[in-house]
This record gives sequence, structure tokens and C-alpha cells, in this order.
Amino acid sequence: MTKVPAAVSTLLLLAAVEGSQAAQAPELVAPKVAALPAIDGKGDDAAWGGAKELVVKIDVPSELENPKKKVSLKAVHNGEAVCFLLTWEDKEKNEEHLPYVWKEDKGEYEPDDNKMEDACSLAFQLEGPFDPDMLAGIESRWDVWEWQAMRANAGIARDKHHIYSKTRVEGVKSKRFNDRNEKALFMARPDDAGVTTYKKLDPPEEKKAPKLPQFELQKPSGSAADVECKGVWAGGKWTVEFKRNLNTGNKDDTAFSPGKAHDFAVAIFDAVEHSDHDVSGKLILKLQ
Repeated sequence: MTKVPAAVSTLLLLAAVEGSQAAQAPELVAPKVAALPAIDGKGDDAAWGGAKELVVKIDVPSELENPKKKVSLKAVHNGEAVCFLLTWEDKEKNEEHLPYVWKEDKGEYEPDDNKMEDACSLAFQLEGPFDPDMLAGIESRWDVWEWQAMRANAGIARDKHHIYSKTRVEGVKSKRFNDRNEKALFMARPDDAGVTTYKKLDPPEEKKAPKLPQFELQKPSGSAADVECKGVWAGGKWTVEFKRNLNTGNKDDTAFSPGKAHDFAVAIFDAVEHSDHDVSGKLILKLQ
């Protein structure tokens, strides 16, 4: 066996340690508090004062090496429920989402693609390995909480789960993509069981007004209604708060446990939807 010189051995060890540290995901620590904050989108409750802020860099996936944006995260829990606080800069408040606009030349309504709501989401590991890159080609399931400025800002978040599979997902609508290695990957993003926060409206056949909403809020129920949320825009930034029981007992929800590490990620949608959002790398949630 060839003997490795001590100096070289030391350098290899240091490189391994540095590589391990570089790969370590940032941690969001949630202290236990006596009283949880009110979910009002203000972020000024005393409970947040004792929570350590984690500032996370975000961008489109291809630019995460040198991201241009950031979002502030805090979390607290009381042993029964967990709350999250997100704040990020946004110069313009967008609260409309694809409203119908009457086109005189066509004599019909069409969605205005230039009007989209601001939104944010938290995605937690549910089943399988967790990688925030949707095209990583990893078979997994995520628990996703989505706040939307128009469709999910009346007190309840849009609660969904993402399914990533190398074969077509049965029982739900799925779409085929190519992953980073040009192999088939199927994605499904169904809402949790129950009634979600809004419903889509069909456009009238005749002109009723120059512009009409495409979506109408409704009372959510079931597993789709177990995440509270509220967002407020002020002073050029959004403040959004979430709250959910640690364990809902639902199969489509991640169960949180104090002392256990949970992989998650955050995404911000600045008047965009689908793949045009800014994302973080993998983060770790720890409940004290």
C-alpha cells in the first residue's frame, strides 16, 4: 500500500471537512413559546422576538450559485402547532390573478396574462428524498403550503402536495417533463383532500363589464383547510404568516416533531406562476 504523505493527508482531510460544511443546509430553528403569534400578516407579536432570523438567498434554479434576492424566515411552536414568518422586498403589490378582460374585436372574454398575483410557498419533505429542484429526477412527495395574494389570503392557505415519479401518476392529473438528465419525470400537484380556497369561474358569453374575476373565493374544508395564513403588503415588502398543527393526522400532511430535523424549501412568486418563481436551496427545520 502506498503511504500518503502527512501534509497531503492533512490537505485531503481539510478539503473533506470544507466540502461537508459547504453541503450543510442552513437551519431554521423554531423555539418553543408560551403563546403563538396571531396570524394577521403583521409579524409584530412578542413571540417572534425570541426567534432567530434565517435570511435565505433565492433565485431561479439556474442562478442559485449567485442569487440576487433573499427572504427572511422565522419559526416558533408551542408543542401543538408551528408558525412561520416570511418577509421579502417587493416594490409592487399584485393582488389580481388572470382576470377576464372583454375583447371587443373578438366579442368574448380572455384572461389577462399580464395580471398575476404575488405568492409564496413552503414545501416540506413528505415521502422520499427531498431536493427543491423539481427536475432533479428524484421520486418523492412534498407537502406544500401556498399563500396567494388573491386566491389564498382570506385566512387559509392553499394546501397541496407534489408528487414526482418516473412513471405516470395514477388517479391524479400529472404532466410529463424531462429531468436534468433528460429522463422522463412525471409531476402531479393536487390540492389536499377536501375543498380548496377558491373555484374557477367560466366567463360570461356576453359582455357584463370590461373586466371580471376569473376566480371566486370559497370556504375551504377537510385537509385542504388545515393551514392558516395571512399576508400584508406595506412599505415595499410582503409579510406572510403561516400556522398549522404539528400533526394533523392526514396522509397528505407532513408531521412535525420537536427534536427532529425536517427538510424544506421556500419559493417566492413575483406576479408569476408555475416554473417562473424564485426558490431556495434545501433548508432544515428544527423544533426545539
